[in-house]
Amino acid sequence: MTHFDFYFDPVCPFAWAASRWLRDRAAAHGADVDWHLMSLAILNENEEPDSDEQHRRLETARRLGRVIAAATAKAGADAIDPLYTALGKRIHHAGDEMTPGVVAEVLTAAGLPAELADAMDDESFDTAVRESHQRGQDALGEDGGSPILGIDGTFFFGPVLADLPTGDEAEALYSSLVTLAGTPTFAQLKRPAGPPTFS
Repeated sequence: MTHFDFYFDPVCPFAWAASRWLRDRAAAHGADVDWHLMSLAILNENEEPDSDEQHRRLETARRLGRVIAAATAKAGADAIDPLYTALGKRIHHAGDEMTPGVVAEVLTAAGLPAELADAMDDESFDTAVRESHQRGQDALGEDGGSPILGIDGTFFFGPVLADLPTGDEAEALYSSLVTLAGTPTFAQLKRPAGPPTFS
């Protein structure tokens, strides 16, 4: 049975698109997925933000990373999938600003204590975020963005999806990536793409 590791930053639209595709296809194939936190804020901490919007986005990434780390400390790694799902719906579909009140609602929707929203400003969780982020970078073997996908222990940056594949296209992508992960001589494919949009 194929095993996947998926490293994501919750504010990343590419990771959100890839995670929804992977969640669906892995379930269809009876495959396991372990969800892990990475941080675009940490990845870019030595770079000046290009704009106020990018600065706001990276600060949101930092604060939500703390919440995910707090939820993991409270309820274990099984809390990550439902929390990421609930966060993604509010960030990428509803377009909600991640205020403490909204995050408390998200936590409740994920079956977690609303008071974990207090972790947004609790720097004591930064070490756990950094450690999880670094595990993903180490597994990849170089600095990589969001998402990072591991397939039976072989790690790639991506997939970067410009839209959510469905039907035969979703299945073809799944089988192709599993095949590529099992091909030791394969290293990389890349083409430019804009960020996905979600209705």
